[in-house]
Amino acid sequence: MDIETEIRQLKLRADALEATVRTGDPTLSPLRPRRRRRRHPRTPGDSHTDTRTQVICLQAELNQDFSALNDEIESFRRHTTDQLTKIRVQTHDQYALILRRLTDMAILLDVLLNQADP
Repeated sequence: MDIETEIRQLKLRADALEATVRTGDPTLSPLRPRRRRRRHPRTPGDSHTDTRTQVICLQAELNQDFSALNDEIESFRRHTTDQLTKIRVQTHDQYALILRRLTDMAILLDVLLNQADP
């Protein structure tokens, strides 16, 4: 047998085998070539650039969120400080009023005790 004939026969057998694999015969599933995942028609630099762009966008969003959070915290601090200042003033005024009344009562008590001792 000559070599050309053997090559032709091998090609025919290979073509026949590929045809049976393409038909979907489940007994031949291990012979099917695995399908590669299709990638988007981008160059590797594009996907890197897209990822970098997404990261930059996320960083910008996070910076905006943190800025808004800082503004809210600052507003809360101002509000709390104002409320505490009002409470301190009210407490100080009440303390001063109680102190004046106690002083007045002490003076009145001294006067009454002096009147009781003739």
